[in-house]
Amino acid sequence: MLYIDDLDRCPPKVVVQVLEAIHLLLALPVFVVVVGVDSRWLKKAVEQHYEEMLGDDPETFADSYLEKIFQVPFTLSHMDDPGFAGLVRGLADTEVQDFSPAPAPAETDPATGDRSPVEIGSRLRAEAPRPSSEQSTIDVRPPRLVISLQELDFLPTPAPLVRSPRTAKRLLNLYRLLRARFAGEDLAELLSDGDREAPFRAVLVLLAVHVGHPDAVRWFASIEGTDPDDKAVEIVSSMNDHELRPKLERGLSGEAWPLLAGSYQRWLPLVNRFSFARERSMSGPR
Repeated sequence: MLYIDDLDRCPPKVVVQVLEAIHLLLALPVFVVVVGVDSRWLKKAVEQHYEEMLGDDPETFADSYLEKIFQVPFTLSHMDDPGFAGLVRGLADTEVQDFSPAPAPAETDPATGDRSPVEIGSRLRAEAPRPSSEQSTIDVRPPRLVISLQELDFLPTPAPLVRSPRTAKRLLNLYRLLRARFAGEDLAELLSDGDREAPFRAVLVLLAVHVGHPDAVRWFASIEGTDPDDKAVEIVSSMNDHELRPKLERGLSGEAWPLLAGSYQRWLPLVNRFSFARERSMSGPR
């Protein structure tokens, strides 16, 4: 069984060459080939490679070409809200607590004086080699990387803005990277447990827009020119993006996202540094 991935990152000539190789492999009964790819890229690659042979109906030619190679096309559905929630919670909740029961107290047989198996087992575990001093001083899970319970509860709320597992993972990775800048009182301020205007909430919403709708990040620049006490949902109403606007309106009209424009203004300059399409600003934390 042969798995092929990232074919939609190759130039058209390479795409067609790989398709030709797949076609030859499938002529042998011992091969099964699974290709994970954006079908739109395959069609464009075939159309461009055979441009002189397409005639008046290039799309039909590409479809026929691919149908002769792929016996079972299957399109994955978009990630829904529960899928997003389950994914980010699973990625973020990495702390594993040891709930193993404590060993039973050691008992001695009054007739033989032998210790019980429980104690022997405990002694063997206790005598296991200890980690070196260098290993014991390395904290592979420092507190600034451990997602708190309030963050876990809030993470699913930007789900409408994110529709692919890759984007969801990018969102969480960027948030961890940004969060790692803070420690002690600064980290406590970022979290502000119990406060709807908690900075971490605004940061996650801004990052979700950056990764889910990168073409719309310029809209957030308009927040900087408004009064910090203005309602963020009022700024959304002026958007021309008919896909993003209703998502933001629903989120800002709910009970979890920060309401005030000032909550987003403060963190926009820092969040912009984690985006390809960023608006530079001299204000806010660096």
